[in-house]
Amino acid sequence: MIKAVLLDLDKSMLDRPGHQFAASFRRAVAQHLEEQTGIKSADGVFHRAIQKLNGQRDIVSSNDEVMTSSIAAEVNASVGDIHLMLGSLYQSLYERPRSVACAPPGARQLVEALLEQGLAVAIVINPIYREAAIVQGLKWAGLGDFIESFAFLSSSEHMHFAKADPAFYAELIARIGIEPDEALLVGDNRQKDNLPAETVGLHTWPLENATGLEALLQHVQYSGWQDRYSGGPLRETMLKPQFLGNLGALFGLLSEVKAQQWHQKPDPNEWSIVQILCHLAETETAVHQKRLQKILRVENPFIRALPPPGPDVPTCSDRPLDVAEEFREKRLSTLELIAELTPEDWQRPARHSIFGLTNLLEMAYFTAQHDRLHISQLCQTLGKCLDPI
Repeated sequence: MIKAVLLDLDKSMLDRPGHQFAASFRRAVAQHLEEQTGIKSADGVFHRAIQKLNGQRDIVSSNDEVMTSSIAAEVNASVGDIHLMLGSLYQSLYERPRSVACAPPGARQLVEALLEQGLAVAIVINPIYREAAIVQGLKWAGLGDFIESFAFLSSSEHMHFAKADPAFYAELIARIGIEPDEALLVGDNRQKDNLPAETVGLHTWPLENATGLEALLQHVQYSGWQDRYSGGPLRETMLKPQFLGNLGALFGLLSEVKAQQWHQKPDPNEWSIVQILCHLAETETAVHQKRLQKILRVENPFIRALPPPGPDVPTCSDRPLDVAEEFREKRLSTLELIAELTPEDWQRPARHSIFGLTNLLEMAYFTAQHDRLHISQLCQTLGKCLDPI
């Protein structure tokens, strides 16, 4: 069942090709850097900063932090100075005449229809732009009055992966608070949008021509259309991007936590943010890794579910970011474990005290679901999410 629709802003929701906008933005950044720093070939500096988003990442740093640090290193300036410099660039862009970008026919009606149906609507765009730029683009497109209603905007400050990386879509759905098969991505680029999303387990609606958006609008007006989408079979290729994307979502939320919020509880029977982190760090090795290792070691083992943790989960540390880093390190070791698995390993059977007959793949997928459960819990504690879907 569909609970959220992810609208690709790069072209699907704007009558302006995404590559043209990106090229224009790159030229503006290069010109601004050259004017402010006196360096030459600044376009290459920004291009290399974008390239840093691909490949191995520390995951803790947002895309914006990675790009800013890369530019600062190349122009021999402080990160703070470059951050302010780019901020002034964004401001100058807003003061220019209205962009030629506009919403295509059916875009506004589509957003209205989805929101009226109680669905979460997220804006997906190449995560090299700050949120303020995305907001301005929505205003230019005549969609500005929906901004407060959108569940999420994939800005550079919030995202930790490049758009073509399947982990990008895993991070998106974790931030929204849904499962992969509860999301429908509306995108126009098969290779860079739809295939990475499908790798994670999202449904996709390809926009192959100018009438694609109007066809989608007709589709969502059919009664019960959301129920026509169901989860497909689990695939081992889903796991790595989900494990990484969940980490990105977690650290994105933690970057917004204020000092006084770490130990606050929304309710006496709920966990604080520190307790959530302690639980994630502890269970990663003591439960999730241990369970996978048992299935690999023992033939058709019996897996006993632990009793649900109550509201008094211990606070394991007064340094919550250290606990988050501990969880990250343990998750990376889980990724090393699954990287060695063969197709036969993924199908090794087990018996679970709650789920019944199962296998290693299902148990690994449960780990990803467990992440999202507590990421959503953390998000609700911060008040950074919509109401639970």
